[in-house]
Parts: sequence; C-alpha cells; structure tokens
Amino acid sequence: MKKEYSRGENEPEAGFSLVEVLIALSIFAIGILAVAALQVSASVESRNSADIAQASNLASGQMEEIMQLPFLHSALDPASNPHSKTSGKYLIQWAVTNTDLNSDGVFESKTIDLSVSWNRLFALGPNQKQVKLFFIKHEN
Repeated sequence: MKKEYSRGENEPEAGFSLVEVLIALSIFAIGILAVAALQVSASVESRNSADIAQASNLASGQMEEIMQLPFLHSALDPASNPHSKTSGKYLIQWAVTNTDLNSDGVFESKTIDLSVSWNRLFALGPNQKQVKLFFIKHEN
C-alpha cells in the first residue's frame, strides 16, 4: 500500500523564490566585477613597475657610460645641452653644467642632470613618466 503525503495549509514551501535567487545572483555579480576590476588594476600597475625598473636601469647604465668618458669629451660639453639618445620607447637626456666647487675660478667638476622619460600606455593620470639622476663628475 502506497502512502500519500499531502501538504498542510500551514506548512511553508521548500526552496527559494525567484526574488531571492535574483538578489543572490546580483550580489555575486557585483563581487565578480570587483575582482575583475582589481585584476585589471594589478595588471596596469605591474606594467608601470616594469617600465620604471627599465628606465632606472637605462639611467644607471647611461650614468656609468658618462662617468667613463674623458672630462673634456663632447658628450660632457655644456654648450651642446641637452644631450640625448633613445632606447626603444625611452628618451634619455642629460644636461651638463660646469661647476667650481671650491670657488677658485677653475671648473674642476661637471654636474650632470640625467633623465629617462617615456609615455605610459592606457594611462588614467599623467601620460609622461620620468626617472631622474643627478651626479657630479670630477676632473681627474
């Protein structure tokens, strides 16, 4: 004999209503969108960090090249300011100033202001970025 079960009038229905499902899906969608936005932001900042590291390496390398040059080399002539060269998307520039450190009327050193600049792709803020180095080369 088969027993039949019937619902009483006071028993609540089991399961979720359509409104509850829609609210849950909306909350889930907002969470997923937040994670996606975070992923995009992290990717952009990772690219910016790589650009800054590359620019710093280029600036350091150019500084080493300049320090190896003779004191009277044409790349250290203040009359030719600004000196520049490019490396991919990076522009390397430096300006040289004769410096009299001990005020005796003789320029025994040169002050070099070196910068590496580039344009950021897909930038939300300022598009132009720059890394700067400032150093002094003494006459040997």
